[in-house]
Amino acid sequence: MHSKLDIHQEDLISLKEASSLLPKRNGKRTHYSTLFRWATKGAKGRVLESVMIGGVRFTSKEALGRFSSSTNRNDTDTSRIIAQFLSDEGV
Repeated sequence: MHSKLDIHQEDLISLKEASSLLPKRNGKRTHYSTLFRWATKGAKGRVLESVMIGGVRFTSKEALGRFSSSTNRNDTDTSRIIAQFLSDEGV
């Protein structure tokens, strides 16, 4: 898997932690298994950048932002909303 995830420059978060950072949909947060699928199989031809360390898969807030932007390339409103949400979370 090719990845731009820089473990020395970006703050790593587990996929479980990442699921709590995303906006809720229909009152429910994005399930861990969805992020795992994005990191292993991808969505819309894009894969969420991630790395396995000690049997735990990690990503970063920055990688979530890049993934969101790339999968919503034609939907600027969605990309803008998610970018704003992640920045409100301290990215």
